[in-house]
Amino acid sequence: MAQDYVAEIKQIAQERVPEPIEAVGILQPAGTWGGFGLDYVSGVAAMFKRRKANKDAGGLARTSWKGTKTVLLAVTSNKVYAFSCKPKGRKWTVQDQLGGWNRADLQIATTPGRLSTRVVIDVVPTGEHYELEATTAGDRGFHDHFLAAINA
Repeated sequence: MAQDYVAEIKQIAQERVPEPIEAVGILQPAGTWGGFGLDYVSGVAAMFKRRKANKDAGGLARTSWKGTKTVLLAVTSNKVYAFSCKPKGRKWTVQDQLGGWNRADLQIATTPGRLSTRVVIDVVPTGEHYELEATTAGDRGFHDHFLAAINA
């Protein structure tokens, strides 16, 4: 089932990318899962955690008390593209392109956690820095191919 869902998201993104997509991932700011738990302990502490997560995400994704804005990353053989995206029922809609980088210009580090895998992207020529996370708990392997491709 996850592979069918991956193929569907990939097809939606392919309409916006001029070269064949190898893998796709839908990510949120790093620390989003931790912020959800913190809301039950202290709303103020959760607010500060969200603020830091949004800053570290570099504008690619955003989390707030209203919900989370996610980013779709599409990986090709030579580039990584970023698009804003949001769910619409059981489907996803791809919105604006937020960035596109040559893979050779990127330094990417992934760190697996209990609920998600942190994905840190540094664009070496420009100094851009993005800290995101891919939900892996209960995703039935949705992000497996993406995480392998982004690290290749």
